Amino acid sequence: MKTIISTAIAALALSTSFAAAGGDGQGSIAPSMSKSYSTSTGSSVGEVTPGKAQLAAQLGLDPAKYTSAELARIQSALYDNEVEAANFVISHQNRKPVDVAPQPVMGRDS
Repeated sequence: MKTIISTAIAALALSTSFAAAGGDGQGSIAPSMSKSYSTSTGSSVGEVTPGKAQLAAQLGLDPAKYTSAELARIQSALYDNEVEAANFVISHQNRKPVDVAPQPVMGRDS
């Protein structure tokens, strides 16, 4: 019984502190989400975040020339000893457009 009461008191204190810190004033325990946040994750070419810079430094590459996904792909390929796959991404061959043969369409190609 003592545990239930202390849990209820802790929950009440927590909810009032969150409401005072920016809730909607209606007993909300979640902080306000009205702030605007940047949607940039540094994953595009040219953007550099600390994590992307660290990964590129470990690989000996320029972080501004690769996306986060490309750096992760290079690291994974090198970890698996797939040098050709790593070089494919390092040389930006993965960015070249691929020409796909046109698919037959019923009526037009029959």
